[in-house]
Amino acid sequence: MGDESPEIIETRADTHHRTVWLLVLFTGVIWGAGGLVSKGLVNDNVDAFAITGIPLAAAAIVAWIYTLRKGVINKASMIAGIRLGLLNVAFPPLLFNLAYETMPAGVVTLIISLGPVITASVAHFAFDDERFSRAKAAGLAASVSGVAVLSVSPGVIEGSSYRGLVFVLVGVLIGSSSAVLVRKEAVRYGTLPILAPQLTVASSVSLLIGPLLGRPLIPNGGFETWHLVALLGIGLFASFGGFLSSVKANQLGTTGQVSLIAYLIPVVGVSGGRLFFDEKLTSGVAIGGILILLGMTVAGRASMKPTRTIRSSG
Repeated sequence: MGDESPEIIETRADTHHRTVWLLVLFTGVIWGAGGLVSKGLVNDNVDAFAITGIPLAAAAIVAWIYTLRKGVINKASMIAGIRLGLLNVAFPPLLFNLAYETMPAGVVTLIISLGPVITASVAHFAFDDERFSRAKAAGLAASVSGVAVLSVSPGVIEGSSYRGLVFVLVGVLIGSSSAVLVRKEAVRYGTLPILAPQLTVASSVSLLIGPLLGRPLIPNGGFETWHLVALLGIGLFASFGGFLSSVKANQLGTTGQVSLIAYLIPVVGVSGGRLFFDEKLTSGVAIGGILILLGMTVAGRASMKPTRTIRSSG
């Protein structure tokens, strides 16, 4: 690799950057869609612990089958995955689903989009190649301004609750601050070796804590067919596909790039909330959405050039 020309190295780096953006786009859209499906399940009296734990368990099964066939897991990566499962995967999705019980889908996804501000701040102290530049600050400021515009729109914040607001904010804080650890472990071990343990631990948390708190994992009258299809879809696409994509993006890109996933989620959440749940949509939503996308572009370009060696395992 040391004999390669600068042009070849630059071409490979450009390919990696394009791959990261595709992964970010896919993850943001699939997680936003997963949130809408979760909201629909909550509205149909499926418990938040079941909505979190069952899909994660299904995703864990798929991840273990895939990982064991590849033969890429070892004791060190297992421990890393367990740690990430507890710190990054177990609680944010659960807290977001609990928030859906009392808040509109658009509001929840808007608050989630504040995550990159926390991630960028933490990454500034954790990584030498993620300094908080003026361009990144400008992009984040534009995106936060977009969130603010969306949040003060009466048609968006209607129906919010204090408890739900706390759930979302705590989930964002946990997920965003632990994202730097995801990048470190993804670079160290690759994508697959840490994915299955994460999903296993995360699903266990919801499936064990829910009954202890008196939360029924099975709704009265049992699951309807569409409930099971929706839960399986969340597991395969949002949980397995989304987390695999997210970890792979962390392996190839910077934390700043990957954190921009959170700016795509509200675009899906607000528009989907309007379309499927008749959540009110105002002109403020359009303005806020434009600011978010503008900020995502500016902040993302400021995060495009990691100085570390790019790994290809996973």
